[in-house]
Amino acid sequence: MFLAKTQRRKVVFHNIEVSNILLLLLLFATLSTFAQSKFTIDGRVEGMPVFWKLQGEDLSAIGMDAEKLYSYSSLNNRLNLNWYASDKIHFQMGVRTSYVFGDLVYEINSKLDGLYNNMNTEDPGWMNLTHAWHEDNNGVLFSNIDRLFFQYNGEKVSLTIGRQRINWGINMVWQPNDIFNSFNYLDFNYPERPGSDAVRFQYFTGMTSSLELAYKIDGKDQSTFAAKYAFNQWNYDFQFMGGMMNDEYWVGGFGFSGNIGGAGFNGEASYYFPKSDIPNLNEALIASLGANYMFKNSLFINVGGLLNSAGSTEKVSRSMFTMMENISALDYTQSMAALFASASYPITPLINLDFSGMMNPFDGSFYIGPSLNFSLSDNVSLYFIAQTFWGEEGSEYGDIGQMYFSRLQWNF
Repeated sequence: MFLAKTQRRKVVFHNIEVSNILLLLLLFATLSTFAQSKFTIDGRVEGMPVFWKLQGEDLSAIGMDAEKLYSYSSLNNRLNLNWYASDKIHFQMGVRTSYVFGDLVYEINSKLDGLYNNMNTEDPGWMNLTHAWHEDNNGVLFSNIDRLFFQYNGEKVSLTIGRQRINWGINMVWQPNDIFNSFNYLDFNYPERPGSDAVRFQYFTGMTSSLELAYKIDGKDQSTFAAKYAFNQWNYDFQFMGGMMNDEYWVGGFGFSGNIGGAGFNGEASYYFPKSDIPNLNEALIASLGANYMFKNSLFINVGGLLNSAGSTEKVSRSMFTMMENISALDYTQSMAALFASASYPITPLINLDFSGMMNPFDGSFYIGPSLNFSLSDNVSLYFIAQTFWGEEGSEYGDIGQMYFSRLQWNF
């Protein structure tokens, strides 16, 4: 069913309203544009209507009709602000502002006391940098600062402090090594991905080797910390990592990336071992393997598989709401295995066709996601994608339904 309603924290950081922080930073960015030659601004504006046909899951208890085609729309703006104070010092801020509204939003908010708005405005970080400018049952207008960091780059070292993206994954779909910011393949409309409130130190031990240390704290005051060593050998990139995730799991992992006969080949695996003082958590080996190949006609093929040693070989029902959350590697699937395949082909230089699919081999349920992207000009695109889920009731993909998106986007 639906997620339990999350308790919302007051949008305050060091006793200053986040809305005031946002306004001051945007004012500083505007003024700095004229004063600093090394200050850059880019971003995008987009509108996206969505239609969702429910399937399988019985939501009649909250007044939702499985026979009805629900809809909602989102208007989004993103600003990326960069200030290169010197050749070694870099500041970055990334801001998303969205207005989400429609009959699906109204149904969920009115039946579940504002749950949809809460899911959008709950900030998972230690710094609560999300602010709702306006919200009611019909929709919510909110801003989120998902990048806000200082970075120092020396000859052999790099230090980054603040809200940042830490991505240790290698695989293009499932990334068991990434315990800081796990990649959610289905969240296609957020390419930047969420950031972590963290400190990261990198020491480049050679031309192709480095040592990295990172520490993250989230909104529940849970800590994640780890070390990673990466190097190149035999024309392959290798990495070893280890640490703790969310004060709950000790984690050790390994990854590699290279090619065989012109085809890309990669894999990664992590073993998650619960702390002894935390009950009801299972140890698990999460591993992924992938291969990809680009043909001469620009057809790109990508295939992969996922193993979850703690997963089930029976039906594992999931809802769209849980699958679209900020997930960890332990949440990629509740099945023991998953399969993936995709193909991408440029029909013309301005039109790209993509087709992807996932499958639970044990309960037979599957996902199919065709998409078509039109480049209307150098900075305007029109995108269509269907995210369709099929299977028996109670299966992993059988209770989600079909969602259809169209997006008009302007990049600047």
